[in-house]
Amino acid sequence: MSIPVLHILNDKGPAVITVGEHEPVTAIARLLVERRIGAVPVVDPAGHLAGMVSERSIVDALAHHGAHIERLNARDIMTREVPTATRSEDIQSVARKMTRRHSRHVPILDGSGHLVGLVSIGDIVRMRLEEAETLAREMRAYVMQDGGYAAVPPRPVAS
Repeated sequence: MSIPVLHILNDKGPAVITVGEHEPVTAIARLLVERRIGAVPVVDPAGHLAGMVSERSIVDALAHHGAHIERLNARDIMTREVPTATRSEDIQSVARKMTRRHSRHVPILDGSGHLVGLVSIGDIVRMRLEEAETLAREMRAYVMQDGGYAAVPPRPVAS
C-alpha cells in the first residue's frame, strides 16, 4: 500500500519553520533546541529552498571553526544539495532518498519549487507504525468474526 507524503503533511499541518540565508548559526542552534527539531530549511527571499541546516551541520561547523562559529550564518554551513520530494510522492520513495543521502529530513516542494512542508524520518516511522497497527487490527477482525469465534472453522484433528 502506497501512502503519499500529503498524508503526513495533512497530519502535521501547514507550518514549516524556516530561516533565511543570513541567520546566525547561534540563533539557529537556539531555534533547534527551543522547537525540539533536528533541522531547519533555509529559504531565499522568494521562498525557494536554498539548503538545510541540521544538528549535524552545526556540529561540523563547531569542529572546524571552534569559537569562531558565532561569526557564521546559515549560508556558510547549510547543506546545499538536499533531497526533496513532492506531496504526491509515496513515503517509501522518500524513505529511500533519506537512506541514500543519509538525511533525516526531506523538504517537500510544490510544482514551482516553493517549500510546502518538511518530512522527517520520525514522521515516516510514525506513519509506518500506524499502517502496521491498522493492518494487524484488520487481520484480527477478519480472522475473529462474531463475538470472538474463528471465521474459519478449525480442521478436525486426525486420530
